Amino acid sequence: MQIDYLANQKRFVPTLTRHMYEHWRSLLDAMGKCRQDFAQSMRDRCHSDSLPLALVAFERDQVLGTIALKPQDLDIRPELTPWLGGLFVMPQYRRRGTGSVLISRIVAEAERLLLPCLYLWTPSSEGLYARHGWTLLERAPYHGHEISIMNRSLQNQMRGAA
Repeated sequence: MQIDYLANQKRFVPTLTRHMYEHWRSLLDAMGKCRQDFAQSMRDRCHSDSLPLALVAFERDQVLGTIALKPQDLDIRPELTPWLGGLFVMPQYRRRGTGSVLISRIVAEAERLLLPCLYLWTPSSEGLYARHGWTLLERAPYHGHEISIMNRSLQNQMRGAA
């Protein structure tokens, strides 16, 4: 498995957009976001040194998954920034550690960018993130789902204080 910036692997944007939109369609519809909005948000993640940025996991010409860093990802908590978002693993590659690798790599990216902390929200994967050092801040209703809002302090904060 290789991990690279989506900016360097734009060939995967259409496939990821299609699968991610279908996976999250009911929530995106509830948020008033159409396929074109979502496609634009995917194209917007094609950076390597500024937010938003995304990483992509792949083997040869097969995309396995993606994850992103975003300045904002939850309209009910606009004061919180920046965010880990958009973790998605293609169904046939789930339960093989791809998501965990992507989480670890995006945290390393956040540290490289000297971000002091990250936030995320999830309707169903609180346990996965907790295993990676994330702490629950609150649970909140969001477009018909109960979500967990979590955060994680980053190592560069410690280095900066030393």
